[in-house]
Amino acid sequence: MKIFSTIRSRFVATALLLASTAFLAAPAAKAQNAANADAVYNGYINAYLQTSNVNGHNYPLPYLCQSLSNRDLAFFWQQAYMITGLEDAYERNYSTSRKQLIDTMLSGFITQNLTNWSWDDWNDDIAWACIAMVRGYVETGNTTYLNEAVNNWNMAYNRGWDSTYGGGIWEQESNVPNGGKVGLSNWPFVIAGCFIYQANHDATILSKSQAIYAWGRSHIFNTSDGSVWEGWYPSGAGGDDNAYNDGLIINAANSLYQITGTTQYLNDAKLAASHVMNKYPSVLNEDHPANGDFGGDQVYRGISLLARQNNLWSTYWPWLQSNCTASWNHRRTDYNITWNNFNANTTTGNMDAMEALGSLVVQSVTQMNPLTGVHAITNKGTGLAIDNGSTNTQGAKIVQWALNGGNAQKWIFTQNSDNSWNIVSVYSGQALDDPGSSKTNGTQMDQWGVNGGSNQKWWVDVQSDGSYKIWNVASGLALDNDNLSANGTPLIQWTWTGSNNQRWILR
Repeated sequence: MKIFSTIRSRFVATALLLASTAFLAAPAAKAQNAANADAVYNGYINAYLQTSNVNGHNYPLPYLCQSLSNRDLAFFWQQAYMITGLEDAYERNYSTSRKQLIDTMLSGFITQNLTNWSWDDWNDDIAWACIAMVRGYVETGNTTYLNEAVNNWNMAYNRGWDSTYGGGIWEQESNVPNGGKVGLSNWPFVIAGCFIYQANHDATILSKSQAIYAWGRSHIFNTSDGSVWEGWYPSGAGGDDNAYNDGLIINAANSLYQITGTTQYLNDAKLAASHVMNKYPSVLNEDHPANGDFGGDQVYRGISLLARQNNLWSTYWPWLQSNCTASWNHRRTDYNITWNNFNANTTTGNMDAMEALGSLVVQSVTQMNPLTGVHAITNKGTGLAIDNGSTNTQGAKIVQWALNGGNAQKWIFTQNSDNSWNIVSVYSGQALDDPGSSKTNGTQMDQWGVNGGSNQKWWVDVQSDGSYKIWNVASGLALDNDNLSANGTPLIQWTWTGSNNQRWILR
């Protein structure tokens, strides 16, 4: 990423401080909640979503602009980077309008930037766009976005990876060999590569992602204390230890752990998270990496995923909650957004879209219920686990199988604003689904791309014996193991009776 060019400026904080010294007082809030998260999302959209062209341009609409005063299109990498924040918000509230906005913006992104991004010689730029695209595929089911991610991931890897410094991906192609191989041109490719592998099970991309991680771990990650260096240069490791890269390695390490089960990855993620939380015991506050007034979003996202996907919510929730509260209490109330210093009231002057992104992400990824996370779901009566059959096929029927710890038996629970739950397969990224919103007893459940429909929403109610009743919002019928104990038994729905075949243990 070029730091000081006109179109790609990181928008230095001094301009914000000179813009205004007045503040809009925000009422205090004690806890993050769905209403706060929605208010920040709506405010961010109202502040930065541009629905008409300015200055004679003809950009695809809508787009995210650069700042409150500069309504021009945010450049390639910035646009992609901010779209990932909208994707976080969609995964908290699966509304049709949010999904449609992501779909429209990704389509416009391709129109504006073409399908081959090799014209941009900054490899980290490519990584942000790959992440936005592959997440967009998971959320919309549009295979165009997956293809874009795969093709451009391979393009950047092929031009950026070489044996100089023992491996790693160069940050900028036009600055080889005098430049550096930095965290932000390596960790994000691991994250994107893991998303791609989960979408299409491309073993080659997974292997390359592991190699990228191994290089980064040995060159720019301190395995003793969890700190990071910005990059590796002709003189060796250098650059500041910033939250931007801390968050990226947490996410990258945890992503690889979710796929491989290799404990080193999980331990690295925990170590990096502990480092950040020890450095900023209460609130991340203002962390200025070399590239500007943003980057805290990477920490919030990384730690949230670490907590959610490993049932570590009790460890990390208090810190995330503290950041949510600080951000909300120091927001500007016209848009409910916060600048990069969560410990001080937000200026009412000009404010960059990139800087405000952290306040959107922290509210979106901090869950409100400790049930949030990854679980195996076993039947109380038989002990069989709900299993997606190790398939990525949309519409595949869901079965039950002896508990084996595989990803086909791992399900991600995330709560909606109405307190219902989405239950999404770790293996396929698709949702547990009542096909066609059927209200018929005996209907076998399937998996389908996440769409926010009521047939993909579930009430999860704890019972007096500690088991759970899991019942569909659309049908009102409960998950049922059909009173069978053989591997391959179909997972059906049935009117609630309270018997053991309808009671489930979350592991």
